[in-house]
Amino acid sequence: MTKAWKFNDSSQPGFPSTFAIAKKAVLQVTDLKNNNNKYYGIELHTSAQGCRVFTHYGRTDDLENDPNAGAKESRYFASLGEAQVEYDSIYKQKTSKSKGYQEVSLASSKIGSQQARGQSSGHVDDKTLSKGASGASDAPKAPKASVKSSTLSDGVQEMVKYIYAEATTALTSTVAAKITANGIETPLGVLTVGQVEKGEQILDEINQAVKAKASHSRLEDLSGEFYSAIPHRIGRTRDAIASSVIDALADIVAKQETLQLMKDMLAVNSGGKAVLFENNLDDQYQALGVTIAQLEGNSGPFKEIQDHVLSSQVKSKNIKVVNVFTLQRQGEWHAFDTKVGSEKLMFHGSRIKNWVGILSRGILMPKMAVSMGVNRTDAGWLGNGIYFGDASCTAAFYTTPGTKKTRMMAIARVALGNMKEFTKITYGLDAPPSGYDSCHGLRNRKGLPSQFEDDEYVIYRQNQQRLEYLVELTA
Repeated sequence: MTKAWKFNDSSQPGFPSTFAIAKKAVLQVTDLKNNNNKYYGIELHTSAQGCRVFTHYGRTDDLENDPNAGAKESRYFASLGEAQVEYDSIYKQKTSKSKGYQEVSLASSKIGSQQARGQSSGHVDDKTLSKGASGASDAPKAPKASVKSSTLSDGVQEMVKYIYAEATTALTSTVAAKITANGIETPLGVLTVGQVEKGEQILDEINQAVKAKASHSRLEDLSGEFYSAIPHRIGRTRDAIASSVIDALADIVAKQETLQLMKDMLAVNSGGKAVLFENNLDDQYQALGVTIAQLEGNSGPFKEIQDHVLSSQVKSKNIKVVNVFTLQRQGEWHAFDTKVGSEKLMFHGSRIKNWVGILSRGILMPKMAVSMGVNRTDAGWLGNGIYFGDASCTAAFYTTPGTKKTRMMAIARVALGNMKEFTKITYGLDAPPSGYDSCHGLRNRKGLPSQFEDDEYVIYRQNQQRLEYLVELTA
């Protein structure tokens, strides 16, 4: 057995302070059954005096407060071949089924030898590289967060500041990460886009397992795989571990929203500007890629939108309009299909943490689940489409208040064209029936029995809608 020398052991063989890193990997395992949340970094170092295999391992939770936590060891070899065999042996053992470690792709590593820190580890995908997050060790140091004056109007400044703060807080309170100049930084390092997409793939497996009514043990294992790919703040108590098992649709929806939030935040942080880290509102605004203007509270356009919101309430009358902003996403406006016809201004509500994403990339077609406050299958009650309402109180139900106690709801122009009406829930639709442009789930009411509690309007092409207003409200 090869001797492993502790990091500060003065009797270990000498090794140059400058060396080449021939291979490296960052591994992570989260095992909910045994309350394990561990990392293992492994590096193969070469020099003119020989080779060594360097390892750094410990509990991932400890790294949040101390990036130097954990044990560091070195194994020394006379030849590269011998070192390679040892490196491969350790890697194979740790990633075996019995150990369960997974390799994590990082744009910039925070563990391992000092020389490896700041370098990428694992596969760095093209999407991450295109965002300027290559993680090279000679990358410029993170700039200090600063406050700069803005050219935006006061109202737009406050709105931009509000939605970014809510998105950042939602992300960092859920995922074991913080926002830095380089992106989303976990205790192990900066996550790549590809690593987030790997988390999505595991979440899809969990979704299929839940649908198939898999055993609790299987869901524990899959949940551990998910947390191994995307480090979360789980806690150490038995209750915290038990509650972290992803075993219901609501859990899947929440994790999917978290992953989408991560992708959205990585997207706005691209272009060489650390907009999530530097407190520059103009850069944050530009990163959204949407033209925003505030309507004056006593103006005709403001009162017109306010009346539209208030008069469309059906089940409740407790909405108060605080601010109205006009929106124009350039590509979305040009792509809007005016030939469909039957255009209406309709409502779309969402949690406040999602608005950085919605404004920057538009409303997405559902990938896995649409949370409407009730149990649902993979998509909505009328399949895989974008859902709107003609009642503001219904859309407001899907919003959540932020720290200012206000919520956000969009008003979009929707081309409904020829609508197919439904009174029965019809899962699995990817398009409206032949000859129709949209679907309308009719609200259950006197004289019209229906399975829909609210009117639901669904389109299946993104170019049948464009965002026109963002309403800040209380409800």
